[in-house]
Amino acid sequence: MDFDYTPEQEKLRKDYRTRLEAVMTPERRAAVGNLAEGGAAIAECRRALGEAGLLGVAWPVEYGGGGLSALEQYIFAEEARRVNAPLPMITLNTVGPTLIQYGTEEQKTRFLPAILKGIVDFAIGYSEPGAGSDLASLRTTAVRDGDEFVINGSKMFTSGAEFADYIWLAARTDPNAKKHKGITLFIVPTDAPGFSWKPLHTMPGVSTYYTFYDDVRVPESAVVLGENQGWTLVTNQLNLERAALGNLGALEPLFNKTLKWASTTPLDDGMVIDQPWVQQALARVEAQVAAYRLLNLRVNTTMSSGALGMGEASAAKVFGTELTQQVARELLDVVGQAGVRKGSAAPLKGELESAYRLAVINTFGGGANELQRDIIAMAGLGMPRAPRDMRASASEKGSSNR
Repeated sequence: MDFDYTPEQEKLRKDYRTRLEAVMTPERRAAVGNLAEGGAAIAECRRALGEAGLLGVAWPVEYGGGGLSALEQYIFAEEARRVNAPLPMITLNTVGPTLIQYGTEEQKTRFLPAILKGIVDFAIGYSEPGAGSDLASLRTTAVRDGDEFVINGSKMFTSGAEFADYIWLAARTDPNAKKHKGITLFIVPTDAPGFSWKPLHTMPGVSTYYTFYDDVRVPESAVVLGENQGWTLVTNQLNLERAALGNLGALEPLFNKTLKWASTTPLDDGMVIDQPWVQQALARVEAQVAAYRLLNLRVNTTMSSGALGMGEASAAKVFGTELTQQVARELLDVVGQAGVRKGSAAPLKGELESAYRLAVINTFGGGANELQRDIIAMAGLGMPRAPRDMRASASEKGSSNR
């Protein structure tokens, strides 16, 4: 079986590369650097990408997108990662497509063009203290008051809240319903009275956030799909997020840069790459990256047919986030102390150790990997659900980070 891209897809890749390099000038790349959060530099880059028509390449044409397949979007994402383009992954790959499928015409008209212009960003408001992996146990409430809802409660691990324009918020609207049935999804503006946030610093050096809702009022038009229909949206968005978290883009550039460094850095008896253990380490990494590339191709081909299941999305997320840790660790062994130095004069500019720390926190994004293994077993392999006490022990290890 031929796993290479078709000539048409290779042509598309080259076109993406040319257009992305035109937008992501050396000055813009330097400005965003290794930033993982928002800010003026990232916002300016996203607007420039939007103006160039480089956001939403796989969205339907009728909503302003490029109408391409999920696989072609993956090709684009690979090229975007190589030039360090700060794509709004959560907004573009998960919230936008969910709105396309379930949003009202008013919501589509209001939000979709703004997302494609790179001027609107969302953060995900799901996890709470005590409701992370067991997300359906959330306690944030939304009570109807005429044609408005009044929201009270708090969330944690709301990544990007400081820079977001809106929170994609799950709240309980029917306390008497079964826990999965009484949840509603709201679009909450971050400038709404009563909304506030507090940073929660993490090992990768980036912040996630506590968010607080104190009598926050939103109109009925802020409800997506319908009252008490939120769980459908939560699972749809998380499925897309898990697949996106498995993106290969970060691994190949790290490998190629390390290979170049090892090939050009001298030792007393030759180059670093001349050492057998270095050759073995780089060979292992290359094989792992190649295998993961095939998994990504399979997942995105399946997405293109509209048949991506929860088990496949979770498998891509688990394998990708854990492989990124493993690869970064192995490449750090090759580079040694030089791999943890930062600054423009440092080899690899600290990218390896930054990638390793970020990969650790990504194992929690979209649902902790312990929970994802449950999903793989149940949805992917048809195995029985784990007993509640066993799943609770996994929940203690981490939460959804969203």
